Amino acid sequence: MSQIEQRFRQFISKSPEIGKCYQEGLINRRSLARYLIKEGIARPNQMEATIAMLRRYQFRKFKKQGIDFFKDIKVNIRDRILILEFEKEKELMKRLQQVIAQTNYDKGDTLKIVIGTAAIKIFIDKENEKAVRDIFGNFKIKKRFDNISELSIIFSEKATDAKGILSTIASELTVNDISLNELLTGAPELLVYLKESNVIKAYEIIKALSNPQ
Repeated sequence: MSQIEQRFRQFISKSPEIGKCYQEGLINRRSLARYLIKEGIARPNQMEATIAMLRRYQFRKFKKQGIDFFKDIKVNIRDRILILEFEKEKELMKRLQQVIAQTNYDKGDTLKIVIGTAAIKIFIDKENEKAVRDIFGNFKIKKRFDNISELSIIFSEKATDAKGILSTIASELTVNDISLNELLTGAPELLVYLKESNVIKAYEIIKALSNPQ
């Protein structure tokens, strides 16, 4: 294995979207070689060697596993979501019950709670921020994520044990330069949290998976 190929292998593992675009013909071999030289993967006098390496290189196949399970999905969008992250404390966990009690599920209020090893994250509607802050008034917020949208993807029951669904969604959004803030699962529903500015594009990408060309 040449040094160029070794460096390229490391590079492509960190930027898989480039390999996907190359395989789909969105980037030609010479353009990719020129880009690799620009990024320092190869030297300026190694253009032909880089092209030869790309010709030989065995790219990983991008298989959209579980793609059939996207045919019957239902996708919904909910805007104005707020994510609050607190340090995990016993007293704060006790007060979570108050948050649950005041949440009006009949009205459609949003409330998701994720308890991790060192932190607690609460997903609420922006309009309910003051009420939640009143309950947790003595506790410092570590992180606050505003202007978030919730993308709810509901699959059929048969997709519960399917492989590749999460990786397919993550790959498609990454290739299209969309960052995920959070991703929660509660089969058969998948909840994707991302910036409101990206939600329409993400919605179109997910819906396109249900009707591949």
